[in-house]
Parts: sequence; structure tokens; C-alpha cells
Amino acid sequence: MDIDGTLWDSSKEVAESWDIVFQKHPQVGRRCTKEDIKKNMGKPMTAFAEYFMPDMPDEERAPILAECEVFENEYLMAHPPKPYANVPEVLAQLSEKYQLFIVSNCQKGYIETFMDCCGVREYITDWRCFGDNELPKDGNIRLIADKYHLEQFFYVGDIQADYEATKKAHGRFIHAAYGFGTVDAMVPRIEAITQLSDCLKEQLDL
Repeated sequence: MDIDGTLWDSSKEVAESWDIVFQKHPQVGRRCTKEDIKKNMGKPMTAFAEYFMPDMPDEERAPILAECEVFENEYLMAHPPKPYANVPEVLAQLSEKYQLFIVSNCQKGYIETFMDCCGVREYITDWRCFGDNELPKDGNIRLIADKYHLEQFFYVGDIQADYEATKKAHGRFIHAAYGFGTVDAMVPRIEAITQLSDCLKEQLDL
């Protein structure tokens, strides 16, 4: 499953952390807002760098991006966003019946930060992200599926890119319709994380 827009909304705290770093580097020439972060949630971190520093050479923006990534994880641990309602309870319940995995386009350490902020690490079997290996989301979904010999699996996400990555990885998709985006496809959807267990059961019974 996805994190941002699916398990929590950290856009406010992420924006605060990036803005602190940007103020240390006036050559960036801009501030960072929650709306900026929401526009880019779900994209690889290299896309964040291109969005915020489009005119800066790669060799100049790379160290600023790296600083943002590291400081973001530290800031979130000190100012933890709240997960969506009932997320820890739902993950605990689901983990008794299913293997749970997280795949994200985030930086290295972000998934671990989420799990520790929300106290859910014990419920997650494994996780992968772009920051670990620079694989796109579909590649990391497929990596998990192959490692654990998953003949059938669902990816739960909130935006069109999540759906497209799931299709490329030959999985089945559930739309977290309460999240950041829409999905242009006829797929099962949930309006709250508490509906996920029933949705999975319904889809597996088809």
C-alpha cells in the first residue's frame, strides 16, 4: 500500500521542514507550502527537485535535495503527523490475516519514519521506496511481489499514478478515494481505511 494520501497526510509537516532548508539556501529563491507538497506527493524525489529548483543545475540542487530529505525525516519524528483515523487499528487487524507491504516513491527512511511515528512497524512485513534503489513504484511493487511469491496482491493508493504503477506490476488496485487524487478507471474504492477489510474480502470472493 501507499503512504501519503492513503495512510496519512504529512504535507503540512513536510512543507515546514523543506521551507526551513530553503531559507538556509537563498539561491532556491522560493518558499515551500503545503499546496506545493500536495501537488508533488507520489512522485520520485528527483521530481520534487525539478519542481522547486527548475533552473538550478543538477550538481547544485542535488545536495539541497539531500539535505531536505534527511531533515524531513528528522522533523517528522519531532513533529509527527497523525495517521488517518483508525489506521493503526486497521493495520493491526489486517496483519492477522494478510501480509502487509508499503511501497512509495519517497526518500530513504521515510517509510520507517511513518511506521515509527504511528507505531505500526510490527504490522508491516516489508517495504521498498525509490530512495532505497531508485526503482519506480511499479518496479518496487513487482520486487516485493516476486520476493514473497505473491500470486495475487492488491495495491491501495490514492492517485492515478498509483493505479498505473499497479497495472504495470500486474497487481489489482483499490482506490483510497479519501486521499489526494482521483483515478480514471473502474476500480474498487474505499471512502475510509476502515472499509478496507470488507473491500478485500469482497474482491477475493469475486
